[in-house]
Amino acid sequence: MSAWGSAFTDLTRSNLHDYVRRRIRPGGGTRPALLLLEDRGRRAVVKDYRPSSWLLRTLVGPWLISREARVYRVLSGTPGVPRLIGILDRHALVVEHIAGRSCADYEDGALPPEFFARLQRIVEGIHARGVVHCDLKNRSNIVVADRGRPYIVDFASAFTRGGSLALLRRYAFDRFRNDDLRAVVKAKLLVGQLWNQPDADFAFRRDPPERTVRAVRDAARWLFKLFTDRNRPPRREE
Repeated sequence: MSAWGSAFTDLTRSNLHDYVRRRIRPGGGTRPALLLLEDRGRRAVVKDYRPSSWLLRTLVGPWLISREARVYRVLSGTPGVPRLIGILDRHALVVEHIAGRSCADYEDGALPPEFFARLQRIVEGIHARGVVHCDLKNRSNIVVADRGRPYIVDFASAFTRGGSLALLRRYAFDRFRNDDLRAVVKAKLLVGQLWNQPDADFAFRRDPPERTVRAVRDAARWLFKLFTDRNRPPRREE
């Protein structure tokens, strides 16, 4: 485990529960467990696929952990992105905890335009590093931290521009980048203080290629969840 000041330097799977302060979410099926940790005044979150289904825990989870950790390393130092503390083991990673409320918890008109201007700059900074988030339409991935600062969390669905199939990846990157930007504008329309028609036209418009890309992505997620749920072992009777 990499050092974060003097915190979490001795964290391992065997002593993990010595650091746990709260279980944010139990794991199971296609969902990893989320645990809140604390050490020497620092807080972190563990994303752990060990309690998930056999397929996710054994085959997919380790790949997702490695992939998400790589994204965090690419984004290291980017404003508005939690820092990666380290990989606990092949099933789990540890990232900085961002204290605050989910953007999804806010009512209409509760957040000022300045928040969304900052959020857009963060998203553009992520894109400049060659990463798209791909799940900002889920507003729980946008955190309103202290003094109203926006943070973006959970890069499990993130997509990077580099690698093999460069032309195809560049095309997909541009499409998903528009998704990210539209998600910011849509959040501003839904929970911000300003409504205007140009933003609405941009946020809700989908051209045919983008609809195709989104449909393929959503179908792949649905098939994966269906396969995982069907292969989940039956629950034991208490």
